[in-house]
Amino acid sequence: MKALKNDVEEAAGLLGISRWTVKAYIREGRLRPVRLGSSVLLAEDEMELSKGTILDASGLPVDGHYCTLKDIGKAWQAGDLIRFALEHPPKPVIRGLLNEGDILLLHGSEESFKSVFVLQIAENLAQGTELLNYWKVPEARRVGVIETEIHEVMLGERLAKMFPGGDAPKSLLFMPENTLRDWRRLTLLQKFDAIQKWIVENDIQVLMIDTANDFFRGSDNPSDERNVGQFFDELRNLKVGARIIVRHDRKKNLEGEGEMSSNENIRGSAEWKEDPESIICLQRRDRRTHEVSMEVGKLRYGSKPDPCTLWFDLKSFKLTALPPVIEVLSSGDRQSRETIVTECEKRFDLSERKIAEMLAEHGQFLKESMNGHSKQFEIDLDKANQAPWWKFLFGEEG
Repeated sequence: MKALKNDVEEAAGLLGISRWTVKAYIREGRLRPVRLGSSVLLAEDEMELSKGTILDASGLPVDGHYCTLKDIGKAWQAGDLIRFALEHPPKPVIRGLLNEGDILLLHGSEESFKSVFVLQIAENLAQGTELLNYWKVPEARRVGVIETEIHEVMLGERLAKMFPGGDAPKSLLFMPENTLRDWRRLTLLQKFDAIQKWIVENDIQVLMIDTANDFFRGSDNPSDERNVGQFFDELRNLKVGARIIVRHDRKKNLEGEGEMSSNENIRGSAEWKEDPESIICLQRRDRRTHEVSMEVGKLRYGSKPDPCTLWFDLKSFKLTALPPVIEVLSSGDRQSRETIVTECEKRFDLSERKIAEMLAEHGQFLKESMNGHSKQFEIDLDKANQAPWWKFLFGEEG
């Protein structure tokens, strides 16, 4: 890292990081004060830098999502900002949820299918397919996943259920368990150095971290604003297109939780909810069911979509935004009531009574007929566009 400035605070502003991170870099030896005449350099080496040069943590000119205008003086003119926005529009990674250069934080209570959703998002990104059949992924990316909570054997079993034909995308990559063991022993800054090396060696475009807990060991505290601020500084300095991280919720509900934003449930420092551009919350109110609510609690550059209900499907080992009876019928084939009950019991662990209630609830969007003594059901495509789940059946442009 190289910066030509005469104090830590200005260097922090120049580099787009916190002053705590600058001080940490000095302690780690990644920056050192060098006195030249009456000025003090913060530099890795004594290179000549012109006034106004802005470099990132790797010593490269800042560009892309955080690129800067050249030679316009110390202030940005309104016209330059307008021109710059037109010339450099955001590049979506997941349209409507995540752009290049952004951080998306996924949080939720325990056993709310967060890790399942992480792998599902990773698959969509690696294959360029819609998330929940709705949010478009404009192009396939090389995805690197750092999975810190699931043993590699169990992870392999989950992936086998997701890809029963053995057709997992080659662009979906995972940090090996033996590498993770060594990585956990490193300091916070060393961990990010190791991740950057892994990103470069594997040409990773989107980084996913499940969970961020292992970054905070020893004296690093996820409830300390300085430590978490440094974590986000380092995360943004990684040379990668976008970042998705997972964080747990508080174990105890806060008083008045129902009236508060779901973001307030995120465990630790307020930085966890203030720094990311996008925040998604998963809440499982009843662990006896496969039902989970999804809410986009924060979307810095757009309008937040309405909350929706997701269901965990044991067959695909993924979450679906379609009610179970609709998911079973979504193939388009006419199904008997007995088949629907059997499939919903096996895939969603539902009782026959609950399945009957769902058939009645969504009956107005179904065609019902008889085949002998057996009731038959299929989705009524002429009426389904009035259903609350229609966009997840037909897709964004359905």
